[in-house]
Amino acid sequence: MSKESSDRSADTVSARLRAIPHVTPRGARLELVNKSIGRYRLINFLGEGGMGTVYLAEQHDPVHRIVALKLMRSTLAGPAAEARFNAERQALARLSHPNVAAMYDAGATDEGFPFFVMERVEGMTLEKYCDEHRLTVRERIVLLIQICKGVQHAHQKGILHRDLKPSNVLVADVEGRAVPKIIDFGIAKAIDQPLLDTTAVLTAHGVIGTPAYMSPEALNGDDLDTRTDVYAIGVMLYEMMTDVRPHKTENLPLGAVIKSIAERDAPLPRDLFRAADEITRQKIATARNENERSLDALLGGDLGWIARRATAREREERYGSAADLAADLERYLNDEAIVARPPTMRYRATKFARRHRAAVLAGVVVTLTIIAGIAGTTIGMLRAQRARAEAEAVSKFLTDLLDSASPWQRKNETTVRQLLVEAADKITHQMNEQPAARAQLLATIGESQFHLGHLDSAERLLREAIRLRTQIDGPDSPSVAAIENNLGLVRKHQGHLADAERWLRSSIAIREKTYGHVNHKVARGLFDLASILAARHENIEAEVAFRESLALRERLFAEGEKEVDASTVALTMNGLGKHLMTTGKLHEAEGLMRRGLEMRRRANDRGYAYALSLLDLGKVVAMQGRLAEAEALDRMGIDALRPFVEPNDQRITDAEAQLAEVMRAR
Repeated sequence: MSKESSDRSADTVSARLRAIPHVTPRGARLELVNKSIGRYRLINFLGEGGMGTVYLAEQHDPVHRIVALKLMRSTLAGPAAEARFNAERQALARLSHPNVAAMYDAGATDEGFPFFVMERVEGMTLEKYCDEHRLTVRERIVLLIQICKGVQHAHQKGILHRDLKPSNVLVADVEGRAVPKIIDFGIAKAIDQPLLDTTAVLTAHGVIGTPAYMSPEALNGDDLDTRTDVYAIGVMLYEMMTDVRPHKTENLPLGAVIKSIAERDAPLPRDLFRAADEITRQKIATARNENERSLDALLGGDLGWIARRATAREREERYGSAADLAADLERYLNDEAIVARPPTMRYRATKFARRHRAAVLAGVVVTLTIIAGIAGTTIGMLRAQRARAEAEAVSKFLTDLLDSASPWQRKNETTVRQLLVEAADKITHQMNEQPAARAQLLATIGESQFHLGHLDSAERLLREAIRLRTQIDGPDSPSVAAIENNLGLVRKHQGHLADAERWLRSSIAIREKTYGHVNHKVARGLFDLASILAARHENIEAEVAFRESLALRERLFAEGEKEVDASTVALTMNGLGKHLMTTGKLHEAEGLMRRGLEMRRRANDRGYAYALSLLDLGKVVAMQGRLAEAEALDRMGIDALRPFVEPNDQRITDAEAQLAEVMRAR
């Protein structure tokens, strides 16, 4: 660099320094200001964290720039603290992402205290930036998706942040675009944050974090994985939407905070918003460029369920990664079906079991009866020479499992989920000599875990069942195809659409080879594959798969196939119709939906699916501008839906919101 260029660079740095607000140092921190550490001159005190103090600094060589320098506090000097600080320094050196503050340099003072130098992010904290710029909910989600991507990068490098919160994200304007950068992978907390919000917790496992944003497992000192950061991002999502965190932590002792977060599910964002007084609701809505009604509608839809899933108490029920959360948020922005869904009846049954443990054993017996029935049916299909031994093995296994659930054998009652987990563990360790029975039981329990929403457990069990079935019957057996179909659906709900598509295509290929193309199992696989292709925006292929599934089911129904009834055909018509609606083929979509409804009426099937089909038809009619007809269909759909769900069910709320939109448009 020439002297002239160097002088211009120095002048630029000096000008930027004058533009930075002055922060008054406190106590001993003042002693280091204007002093140098290596080639860095400390300009101002910025803040401090659990391990070090952060200064604004000027770098002289080889370039002139403003940086943030983190210095380990002298009160923490010692081999253990120094080792931890050095580990943090090494971890940060592996990070290189536009949404993570960059690390430039590292070293030690003459006294032996380690330090590292990082990018100085000139921006506002996430919360302040959103409010001062009055960002809409959509704009806030765009920022959060970038944050998820930065966190995912760190996770891929083997690093957990463990203290994600709005004050640890600074938003800078880069070429006219808001870019969030995660700090305190090394940079300290902002000094002007409230004390309660910035107090860190140190458990016996060395887990540091801020109580309001810590997952239940982090507060309990359990081993952590990437889902603890997903939980913190979920709390941030609550704040960005409603200005309220899911759990009250202000002015509470740490023990009360831990108890609340560990024992209570996060309420839906809409419930928190509605609980605020009118003035507060108006203030929150105005800050997001909404009115109370429109913000309430946003919070009551898919976005609320995404936040709820991200902050689930049990980590198995959360998104598996920050990337999965980002993918669902992107699906929401693109008006696509999200992975997070309202609680199913099975989910409510699980919640009931937790509240009424004394009645759980009856439910356990029912569950095991179902498992026994499926296992018995499968065993009846096994080859004669192994049928008796495997039947005896399953019978003994189920008997032992029921005995273990007896209150005489335990101090506490057993929940359905506990029993399923224990059953899977016992199958893995106790049925090595009966692989076919073991495979079927694992597949059955895996499917049950899927329907309960425990996707990671379901995936693990189904993969093991496929491995066993492949060894027993070969890779092209129908039994393998059946489990592959279920695993594909699990992967779909986990957000791994490419993998889901691979499993479904494999299952369909096996079934076509075994049964031929005209078969109800092939039709089922094509329908499930179509939903995955639609989620991947492969609209043409999705339409082809939907149409082929419908053609097969209509043919089989006409031929009297007992596995295909009128409701199955109607369901397929409605599925194709909904897909055509999203691609703008409204006239054909309407015709299919009306045909499906007529089939249900003729079959006297006016149940839950009939109600949803009425509401879907209402959407298509409204999109064509026939608002009076749409209003009538929406009212019929709501009336038909009420007997099948609770009065305050989200599906009723969504249907009423759909009706309100039509009435407002009229």
